[in-house]
Amino acid sequence: MADKQEQLLNYIESLPSGERLSVRNLARDLDVSDGTAYKAIKRAEILGLVETRPKSGTVRTAHKPGVPRKAVTLASLIESLGLTLLEGADYAETPIGPVLLGDGSLEQFERSVAAAGGAPLCLVGDRPEILHEAASRGLNIIATSGTLVNQVQLAIAAENHACVLSSEQDSLTLLGLLRAEVSGECRKSRDDKVSNWMRMPLYLYYNDIVADWHRLFRPIFSLCSKCAVVDDDLNICGTVDAINALAATPSRKISSLYSAGGGCFVTDEDTSMQDLADRMIAEGSATAYITRDNTLYGMITSNDVLRYYQHSGAGKPPSSASGLQVIDRDRQAGRNVYTVDIPETENRSDTLFTVLVTAVRQHCEELFGKTCLLESGTFYCLNINGASGELMVSSEIINNTFAGCTAEAEIYNDAENYARCIFIVSFSGDGAANPKGV
Repeated sequence: MADKQEQLLNYIESLPSGERLSVRNLARDLDVSDGTAYKAIKRAEILGLVETRPKSGTVRTAHKPGVPRKAVTLASLIESLGLTLLEGADYAETPIGPVLLGDGSLEQFERSVAAAGGAPLCLVGDRPEILHEAASRGLNIIATSGTLVNQVQLAIAAENHACVLSSEQDSLTLLGLLRAEVSGECRKSRDDKVSNWMRMPLYLYYNDIVADWHRLFRPIFSLCSKCAVVDDDLNICGTVDAINALAATPSRKISSLYSAGGGCFVTDEDTSMQDLADRMIAEGSATAYITRDNTLYGMITSNDVLRYYQHSGAGKPPSSASGLQVIDRDRQAGRNVYTVDIPETENRSDTLFTVLVTAVRQHCEELFGKTCLLESGTFYCLNINGASGELMVSSEIINNTFAGCTAEAEIYNDAENYARCIFIVSFSGDGAANPKGV
């Protein structure tokens, strides 16, 4: 499978700039399954070989000669993703190579390393044999899901001049974060769920003893003043206060110490990080326990929130209609494309209308060099509830006359259109409305 993936990547790399790709066509052309083609395209995205563009799909990217792509180093990942450096500080400035997931058999991993070439970055969870192999080969390693790396493995990595990092996120989540780093994207606060940033939960069973609390929580009790207590089904049934645990004898039963039902900050996995951060700040909580169908699933600490803010640039006020940013301008066709961040508001239809009006007026005045008046128009809301976060806005002149023009604008993303309008625009001032620069 690894050899086939390399063949697919080589094929994608050989495509001319601007060539469109799809899973179905790639699978058909190279006689592979749709799943294999999908994985190859996703890996090509991480490597910067392709990108997804609105209304264009996935295309082969252009790489201008003499203009190197942004190098993402291990040191930059440590800073932006809040990784822990375990070994190899002297090698932290090394740019990351191909990213390998150590989630298959050892034989598959060895073939992947041989096919990747260069200095791959290995993401590996609780797989000691793969971690040992990666360290022996001198690969840079990120131990995911809070996996412990023993001193022998660290010594082997040091001997082979490798850097070893640790992350609380699982390998697939971290792979998505790495993709955002390589592409220069930034996660949007309202779309980023706690499941992308949580770590494995620390908890006590109701029939544990206080010595178990010391083993798990004492190193971080300042962040976990109240730790969760669960039953046999991992349902949270109460909390243990750190002060009470420190005062109790190590052999005392947790069942005689915990407080049932109260004091534990709990939220579900679909909560956005922005909303969770707001709640944690408002309630003065340093730890949140994450549930899936009422079962304990993960935890978020204040340090995880800091990592999220550092990586995403969250916390900035959401853009309004005046925050339109031009990303494509075609004067000959009379079309501009913008991006805008739509906040989650109760009056979302008003927000969408304002964005469309602003886009058309801004486009017309830029194109014709005249003050524009919107005489009349028709506004269609197609899916108000889904319209939030970063969206695309297009404005196109579809009929240009001496006194004015007709303009069509829409708000959309890759998935669907959310709103559309058609405006009748008139020009103030004398002279024909000839587009500037055309």
